[in-house]
Amino acid sequence: MELKVNEYQLPEQILFNYEELKAELTEKVQHYETLVYTDDQIKEAKADRATLNKLKKALSDERIRREREYMQPFNEFKSRINEIISIIDKPVAVIDKQIKEYEDTKKQEKLEEIKKLWSEMEAPDGMTLDKVFNYRMLNSSFNMKHVKQCFIDAIDRFNRDMAVLVNLPEYSFEAQQEYISSLDLSKAMNEANRLSRLAKQKAEYEAEQERLRAEEEKKAVQPVVPDVDADPVSKVEKVTPDPIPTKQWVAFQALLSTEDALALKEFFNSRNIEFKAV
Repeated sequence: MELKVNEYQLPEQILFNYEELKAELTEKVQHYETLVYTDDQIKEAKADRATLNKLKKALSDERIRREREYMQPFNEFKSRINEIISIIDKPVAVIDKQIKEYEDTKKQEKLEEIKKLWSEMEAPDGMTLDKVFNYRMLNSSFNMKHVKQCFIDAIDRFNRDMAVLVNLPEYSFEAQQEYISSLDLSKAMNEANRLSRLAKQKAEYEAEQERLRAEEEKKAVQPVVPDVDADPVSKVEKVTPDPIPTKQWVAFQALLSTEDALALKEFFNSRNIEFKAV
């Protein structure tokens, strides 16, 4: 089964007065590019623009007409070919579905084999399948022998790295926990170093706080030596009572209006000042 296309004549080159039209338009466009219209010539500018746009539209319309004419047989051919392709797509989709179901089943079966293989490996505490499993292992090209070798290599690397962490002088436990989580020796070592720096900073801080506390306590219990030569009475602050202000009669005359006299009277009353007419 194959596609057989009858011989056909390709469209010939469409010839037109290309050189003549190009030369004429180039000269005319240069004229317009250097032309400056005054305010009084805006009407002429609009007319020139309309003339050029009319020519542009005529050229574009002819191009579109020719394009449709030339593309019509191809578009018919394209439509029919797509119709035939759609006939093929239906059974392909059915086959694809069955192949996918088969491959999914095989991958699930292989996953169970991988789980069984891992359960037979002497994996150390803290090392689980999810930390070493890779979905590439489910591919048919990734055989079980290769899977087993990956497990062996991973376990060997785990044991070597943990041996390094076990012998750390401090924070070995914390470093091991970080490694079990990440399977990254660098991260585990960095965690141990971070905790060591933090502990040192904490010790320095606590020592400084203890020193400051001791100084405060020393100041608090230091005895006060009394001055035996000093007069005890002189140590008592003498409080001198405020003198009681004295009052006396003052005679004066003032030139006041009635309003001023009333205001002066209110002032005297507000200050509890006695007054009488002279």
